[in-house]
Amino acid sequence: MKNLFESLNDEKIKLLEFEEGQLTDIEKKATKKRIKAKLKSRSGYKKRIVALAASLAVITILGTNTKYTLADIPIIGIALEEFVYSQEGSLSDYKTVIGESVEDNGMKVTLNEIILDEGQLLISSTFHTDLSDEDLAYNWFSNIEVYMNGKKLDLGGGGRTESITNSAVNYFWSSAIKPIKPKDNQQIKIVFNNLERSDSRKFIKGKWSFEFTASGEKLIADKKSIPINKYFTLEDGQKVMVEELILTPVSTMITYKMEDISNELYFRLEDQNGMKLQEISGQLSGDINLNRFIALENNITKLRVIPYIYSNDSGVDKKEVILYDEIFEIDVK
Repeated sequence: MKNLFESLNDEKIKLLEFEEGQLTDIEKKATKKRIKAKLKSRSGYKKRIVALAASLAVITILGTNTKYTLADIPIIGIALEEFVYSQEGSLSDYKTVIGESVEDNGMKVTLNEIILDEGQLLISSTFHTDLSDEDLAYNWFSNIEVYMNGKKLDLGGGGRTESITNSAVNYFWSSAIKPIKPKDNQQIKIVFNNLERSDSRKFIKGKWSFEFTASGEKLIADKKSIPINKYFTLEDGQKVMVEELILTPVSTMITYKMEDISNELYFRLEDQNGMKLQEISGQLSGDINLNRFIALENNITKLRVIPYIYSNDSGVDKKEVILYDEIFEIDVK
């Protein structure tokens, strides 16, 4: 992956992957400097979130008993399908379309739509801005708070900005969530706090808050779990238990546990034709680890699971090392 940036809270590191060509050299340097200043040291193994692109905040106000459909509300900005690399309109049955706007300090923010996926909340939003041409060379970020059923989520997340113009910043965000019961409506609150240029030289103060009800019942009903239960040990004694593969209409996720951790270990997926699946995000926390990829196409019948680590040789940059002896395959149909 290219252009990885780290940001820490008390619980984990979030690594956000920026789209190639999206940032200027000045912006990259400024962003690295700003993020490094926020990093906190933490003993033990670090939790890591790998996601797509920049850091921002989240959400809006809706009546808890109101239902919204795609036909009823026009969508401003970009649909969530683009965020997870799915075909346009393919996730319509699994979305909660919001379409509500909140204004503060002269700026309006619109929460377009959300999806409750397995282990993640996906959000599409639009900041209606008044930016100069100079501002368009930078990304813009907001501190996002997400609450579910009255409890603030501190599991990490990441996102990316899209189509920044003089009048709008479209923003995608994914927030990690714990497993939910499929038939339960989730009371969700998302708060965007301020809007800041990525070099920290421009700052727009504001608070945009949204509350609504959503359910993942339809998506979870279409979920498929495939047990793996594969165990292996690395040369240095690190133990790995690959637990299961979880398939949803939104994503493909492999979960695993690790003990005696000394290496950052991840997985890559290839289909039966050797085509690599696009990775969306990942999380390392020791007890709960996952790598998330795009949803499988109907023609995929088998996956090749490829574990890899990064070498920690002193004096050299970290190098990806594939664990060829531990590669295995899974039949998905």
